[in-house]
Amino acid sequence: MVRSFFFSGLLFGLYPLLVPTVCAETLPGPIPAEVIRVIDGDTVQVRAKIWLNQTIEISVRVAQIDTPEVYRPECSAERKTADQATDAARAFLGREVLLHNIHNGKYAGRVVADVHHRTRGSLSAHLLELGLAVGEDEDDPWCSAAARSASRLP
Repeated sequence: MVRSFFFSGLLFGLYPLLVPTVCAETLPGPIPAEVIRVIDGDTVQVRAKIWLNQTIEISVRVAQIDTPEVYRPECSAERKTADQATDAARAFLGREVLLHNIHNGKYAGRVVADVHHRTRGSLSAHLLELGLAVGEDEDDPWCSAAARSASRLP
């Protein structure tokens, strides 16, 4: 009895150390997926075949970048750039993509992955090259402080 209590206590004590390992799991890919829709420059909804006769529809946050917000822009310049980023992502990706380095995002129901066109390469690199995205840890340059207060959108 004492021995099983000790081991269950030890396991319970180690649980916080084990959980991040499980949650941090990454599926290296490539996983082929069909683009259902481009939500914005850094989010796409896809249908991916995950097993024989098994598909999943899921939103994928494009890893390593941040694009302007379509749904709650802080200024008109951000809204315009968000539309450009969305259009550029749609044109670049087409219908078929490959997902690499897939892992859970911070929001339920969405994963984070490197999204690639089969022949054109990385969506992240493409949007960065066009100036329609910044690195995920960079400040958003879409609205200057003056533009934020002058053109606040509803």
